[in-house]
Amino acid sequence: MKWLFLVHQLQTSNSRERVKVWRLTKKAGAVLYRNSVYVLPFGKERLEDFQWLCQQIKGSKGEASVFVSESHDQNEDKTLRALFKSTREEEYAAVLSSVERLLERIGSPKAQQQPSRSLIKNLSKAAKQLNRSFADIQRVDFIGTPSSKKVGRTLEELEARLAGFKPRPEPHTSAKRYDRKAFQGKVWTTREHIHIDRLCSAWLIRRFVDRKAKFIFAPESKLPQNAVQFDVFGAEFSHHGEDCTFETLLKSFQLKDKALASIAENVHDIDVKDEKFNRVEAAGLDAVVRGLSHSLRDDHKVLEAGSMILDALYANFSNKKLKA
Repeated sequence: MKWLFLVHQLQTSNSRERVKVWRLTKKAGAVLYRNSVYVLPFGKERLEDFQWLCQQIKGSKGEASVFVSESHDQNEDKTLRALFKSTREEEYAAVLSSVERLLERIGSPKAQQQPSRSLIKNLSKAAKQLNRSFADIQRVDFIGTPSSKKVGRTLEELEARLAGFKPRPEPHTSAKRYDRKAFQGKVWTTREHIHIDRLCSAWLIRRFVDRKAKFIFAPESKLPQNAVQFDVFGAEFSHHGEDCTFETLLKSFQLKDKALASIAENVHDIDVKDEKFNRVEAAGLDAVVRGLSHSLRDDHKVLEAGSMILDALYANFSNKKLKA
């Protein structure tokens, strides 16, 4: 069997660089054979992985070389295969232990008595992470470790148990319906340091509810009482049931628009963090809005810049332009 060997030496005492190399070798699926020597079964993609690693190490003022060797010694070949098997066995065992602990939580009396939505959300999130970890190990399980099947079956059992969970009913308060004509030329107010829900809600208000809206962003204790409050605890235009403020506003003012509904799904996924819609755009939109908030540090400027982004996003979802 052919093997790849990466021999390296770092010239720096910087622990960060050493951890970086360790993480890269782990990601490639390599195992430590001897001091500063990593090994992989031969393959074109794995050769490219080691060659790229060499560049990274040399860029950190280190030395590295890759060698291809075909083992003619059965004992050495068995040793290398056993090394890979034991490494993957340890990784599979760690995942299996976590899955079994999760199954114990699901089987506990507390969890069985109609669990809350938050508990189901946390359990599902943990299960997804374990599935990702399992997939990462399988990707580098070049030898075919027997434990893989057992872990896979246990994860399937976990998924089946979670699928049978029914959440405890929670009180639901639906948003009231309002006429947009009664909300023209108003002063709207919300908490300062706006992020996704407050920014998008302010944009929605100005574009589709009250085009002459004025906004006041302030600490919650100093919000003007004579202004229309939104995304504030106890306010009418805030979270209702599972809806974020943006979704509440859509329902309150009967804004039935497919493009707005798409934006609402993104806002929900970012703000509520329950992965309800799994919108692919959510992570990018979240990063952009956070960047605006951190760099501009002025809510009115954040709203101005964010509105341009949301206008473009709306146009992308609807293939039509907003009126200036």
